[in-house]
Amino acid sequence: MIAFVDVSGDPYSHPDRSPWIAINAVCIRKRSIYDITNIIYKAKKEILNNEYLEIKSTDLINVSTLCHEELNKYRFIDTIVHQCLDHCDCMHASVIFKNCGKNKKSDESHLPRHYRDILWRIECVARKWNVSDVLVVIDNNARNIDRNLAFAFSNYIYRYKSGEILHHVLPVPIFADYVTTVRIQLADIAAGISRKYHSERKANENLEQNMFYEKLLKY
Repeated sequence: MIAFVDVSGDPYSHPDRSPWIAINAVCIRKRSIYDITNIIYKAKKEILNNEYLEIKSTDLINVSTLCHEELNKYRFIDTIVHQCLDHCDCMHASVIFKNCGKNKKSDESHLPRHYRDILWRIECVARKWNVSDVLVVIDNNARNIDRNLAFAFSNYIYRYKSGEILHHVLPVPIFADYVTTVRIQLADIAAGISRKYHSERKANENLEQNMFYEKLLKY
């Protein structure tokens, strides 16, 4: 099994800039990696006319896209959600939290809590599917930060009791971008939906009618 991980929102920014943060893991069984990848490339080529285009949730999970079903971007996100994220060999989980403005970045001895929480959810998926090994692929943002995150990842698994119970997670994370593996974009889309859904629900919890909210609820 491969677990693709991405974060929506900046957990190290001021709360006014990113009030809610979502980290998402999209877990895919090995046997369906090729089929799901093929769906992504085909959708990019046939709907967006560019199979190498980088897809970001900020361009898709918004009012101008989800409330206009005639748009190609809407057709694309609808295809990705229902044929990839809803695939029988694909399972995803989110950790959503309010940005307190005091989140500490990774160093060699510190793995941020949202990464620890999502690793446990990945472990739960591995146990449910009865797979022996899980390779974790994390979206690559900044190489110096990712270097610290890689050290913190391994140190957490080997040196902490809460990390020692992650029996299925391989202690060798891979840091990649959409060029290296297009599947990392699934985690970006899923995280974007999770964060936007939660923030919209909080903002519109007293409103009965909201087209954008209803679209997110469907997903």
